[in-house]
Amino acid sequence: MRGGFPMLNNSMHKRLILLFLAVGLWVGAPALAAASGCPIAILLSDSETAYGQQVSIFSEEIGMPVHVFNLHGDLAHDPGLKEKFFAVRPVLIFALGAKAAYVAKLWTQDRQDIPVLFAMVLNWQRYKLLDDNTNIAGISAEISPGAQFVNMTLFFPTMRRIGLLYSPLSETIFFQAREAAALLGLELVAERIDRAGDFQLAFKRLAGRVDAFWLLNDPVVYTLENVDWLEDRCLKEKLFCVGQTQNLARMGLVLTVNPDLTQIGGQVAAMARNILLHGQKPREIGVMEPIGTQLLVNTKTAERIELLISPEVLDMATSVIH
Repeated sequence: MRGGFPMLNNSMHKRLILLFLAVGLWVGAPALAAASGCPIAILLSDSETAYGQQVSIFSEEIGMPVHVFNLHGDLAHDPGLKEKFFAVRPVLIFALGAKAAYVAKLWTQDRQDIPVLFAMVLNWQRYKLLDDNTNIAGISAEISPGAQFVNMTLFFPTMRRIGLLYSPLSETIFFQAREAAALLGLELVAERIDRAGDFQLAFKRLAGRVDAFWLLNDPVVYTLENVDWLEDRCLKEKLFCVGQTQNLARMGLVLTVNPDLTQIGGQVAAMARNILLHGQKPREIGVMEPIGTQLLVNTKTAERIELLISPEVLDMATSVIH
C-alpha cells in the first residue's frame, strides 16, 4: 500500500476524470442542445488567478453558455449584483471561493431549484454550506485525512504518532482524522485551541510526544504569525511537519499534500453534467474529495531534520524543492 499509493492515486485520478466526463456524453447531442440555451452562472469571490484558471477549464469542459460574475471580495462592491446575476436565469451556479459559496447559499435559500456547486473553499465545513439547503454540492479543498496520512507514511515509514492542533471550526475534520488514524494503526495526539495566540504553547506541549505534526487549514491555527513561527520550530525540534497548501513547502515545511488544481474545473464540469443532463440531485452528490493529488517535498528541510527519503519515494513527488 505504501509503495504504490500515490502512483495508483494519480492513475486512478486520470481514469476517473475521463469516466466522469464521459458520463456527460451519454445523453448525446439532442439533450445537450436542449440544455445549451440555459446559462451556467459562475460566481467568483474575487479576482484570484487560480479562480480564473478554473473558469477557463470548466467553460471548456462543460460546452454550455457561461456567465461570470465577481464579488470582488465584498457584496457592497456592486449592490445590484444579485439582480444582474439572476437576470440571466442561471440553470446552475458554480461558486469559487468561500465568499462566493456562502453568497450562493444565501441567494438560493428560497430558490433551491437552482443547483449550486462550490470549489476552492478551505475548511468548507465551518461555513455550514449544506445546512438547510438541499441544492448544494461541491469539492473539498483538502485531501481527506486518511489519504494525507497514507502519503505521510510513505515519506516517514516509522511514523506512529501524529500531532494535531484544531479549533472548534475544524472539529469535523478532527473526528475524521482520529478515525482515519485508528484505521491505519496510527495515534493522533490532538489538542484543541480557541485562540490563535494559544498555538505556540500548545505546539510545544505536543512536540516532544509526536513523530510528526499535521497543520490544518483552520483560520485559528493557520495564521501568518503561527506559520512563520512553525517553520523555525519544526527545524528546531527536527519534526516532520506537513501542510495542505503548496506555499507551505516553499516556505520550509518538508511536505505538503494538496489537491491538483488543474483537475478541479473538469471535476466540477462532470458534476454539472450529471445534474443537468442526468437529473442527479446535489444532495445525492454531497461534497466530493478532489480526484487529483499533488505532493510537494522540500529536500533541504528534509536534510535539516535528518529525514531520509528514498529515491523511489522522492520520484513519486509532484514537485521537489531543493
